Amino acid sequence: MNKNFLGIALGGGGVRGAAHVGVLQELDRAGIKIDTISGVSAGAVIGAMYAYSLDAKWIEKKFRQIWSSHIMKNNLQKYLINPNANQSFFNRINTSFNNLTLAFMGLFRNYIFDSKYLIKILDELIPESSFEKMKIPLKVIATNISTGEDIVYDSGDVKDAIIKSCAIPGVFKPINNGNNLLVDGGVGMPVPVEPLLGICQFIIAVDIGCYQFQKLKNPNITDLKTRASIITSNRLKKILSSHADYIIRPDTRGFHWSRFEKAETLLDSGKLAVLEDLGMLREKIDNNITLT
Repeated sequence: MNKNFLGIALGGGGVRGAAHVGVLQELDRAGIKIDTISGVSAGAVIGAMYAYSLDAKWIEKKFRQIWSSHIMKNNLQKYLINPNANQSFFNRINTSFNNLTLAFMGLFRNYIFDSKYLIKILDELIPESSFEKMKIPLKVIATNISTGEDIVYDSGDVKDAIIKSCAIPGVFKPINNGNNLLVDGGVGMPVPVEPLLGICQFIIAVDIGCYQFQKLKNPNITDLKTRASIITSNRLKKILSSHADYIIRPDTRGFHWSRFEKAETLLDSGKLAVLEDLGMLREKIDNNITLT
């Protein structure tokens, strides 16, 4: 069998990335070996952890450890989850973009959060800093928002590449790269199948960005722009995923990317998405092996 027979492309989606962990756990349980992995944003984080460990159970354990650590309790949980309120800080931002204060702030700066807390979390989650020390090849994608190009990283500092891939426009600070600004890889490549083409014989795409469209009632400018962006992203994901040999779509409808308290449910949705059609996936892989 080809050394890089099976590749998996992990899409972006914030906390919906927990579904990736469930997907990888069931693939591990089924004995389906991944040879190469590509990821954007949350998919880049999970992808790097898997490329380092080849153990999806270990990934879940690390996330549970970091969630109860001092880093999260002292710095981030107040932003991600507010147990004494109905919404996290991120959710409040999401629902208040029509607030004049936030709109005014956006005239003078291009981000809300610096990436320093994300760097601390990555140091806890990923013991190795080098692509070359991963157990299987890893590709991390960022978007050059200055030129519109996709940037694929597969050598050098893996955490530096992930920071770029996770820089959600308008939320996290864009990364300066010479004369260019780099942001979340999901902007240009929400499901990173393309970097695996010509390298892997069989490609699985995992799309965690399922949206549940609801009727817009008296939409404001932000509502319309957000809906338009979602529609464009959905169309792009369908086009990109069509180049994969098999697509896994965990049910993430109704989950905003910042709903960190829903991680457990999303983990289970990833498992279920694999188990529902595991027989078909095995058959397609076996047929592809036979052709080689």
